[in-house]
Amino acid sequence: MTALTDLDDAELEARVLAAGGRPFQARQIAAWVYRQGAADWDGCRNVPRALRDALAAELPLRGSRVVESSPATDGTEKLLLQLADGESIETVIIPDGERLTLCVSSQVGCPVGCVFCASGLDGVRRNLTRGEIVEQVLHARDRLAARGLGRPPARLTNLVVMGLGEPLLNLASLGPALARIHAPDGIGLGARRITVSTSGLPDRMLRFAELPHAYGLAVSLHAADDALRKELVPTARASVAEIVAAARTCFESHGREVTFEIVLLADVNDRTRDADALIAALRGFPCTVNLIPWNPVDRIAGLARPRPERVDAFAERLRLGGINVTVRRQRGADRDAACGQLRLRRLPQA
Repeated sequence: MTALTDLDDAELEARVLAAGGRPFQARQIAAWVYRQGAADWDGCRNVPRALRDALAAELPLRGSRVVESSPATDGTEKLLLQLADGESIETVIIPDGERLTLCVSSQVGCPVGCVFCASGLDGVRRNLTRGEIVEQVLHARDRLAARGLGRPPARLTNLVVMGLGEPLLNLASLGPALARIHAPDGIGLGARRITVSTSGLPDRMLRFAELPHAYGLAVSLHAADDALRKELVPTARASVAEIVAAARTCFESHGREVTFEIVLLADVNDRTRDADALIAALRGFPCTVNLIPWNPVDRIAGLARPRPERVDAFAERLRLGGINVTVRRQRGADRDAACGQLRLRRLPQA
């Protein structure tokens, strides 16, 4: 059964009219769902009962539900969502001072297959619908309000599409979902507070650059040497040079600085020569490199998290080479920190 979150404005209005309502009532309902956080039809209080009952019979407000919450001592909280067909995804609430960031998924599983990542260990099942992407925000706001972190609906300050999946392989759903999340009469999160992460697909990056709003872009590069990158991302087809060129186009399109993400693995891609290759690849590009020391994954052996001093040395090498650098702090370390692990625990093991 289609959920309301999967409908665009015209489709919702058509459903309301078919149920005997009027056009303005479709706008009222959308405001209750996206602005006020109504999770069921009883929450749409100024909509006539007869209309609510008629719509409720065939149009649930949401198609997913939270089946598990995994809070960490640092305030990070993973939510496991069950979708209408029984599949599951993760979304992660990440508090950091005044910021409340939500990390959302775009697919069930992931097709990229990075050797260090839990998300793709069981492959990809399917793309998420626009509603399943939007609902991650709605569920997170519910949870924040329940934790006393804001009046319902609690306000998220930032959104990153960095959870399960390769977002740019699901642009058909992602574009409309982000439009709903961004729209003033939707969830109302500014485009400059939204960042989408990709494994580096140049043709899809160029399509992303054509979206009407200036969303941020993060590219999971992991290595500037093509051969090493192919070892870390076995499905990689494009060269590093092609990926960087597409990223430049995205930067020129909307003026948003691109972030290149490097998951650092001890004695694999954290060496001096790896830093120097990255400096050479990004020289002259106004970008930021985000270093992410690897979070160990239960089912992945043979890899190790680099020592803090090795991470610091790598970062300093990049800075001396003229590269802007950030180092991501480990969050949720005591609760399945690596992306995909909460979902992975519930999947049958081969």
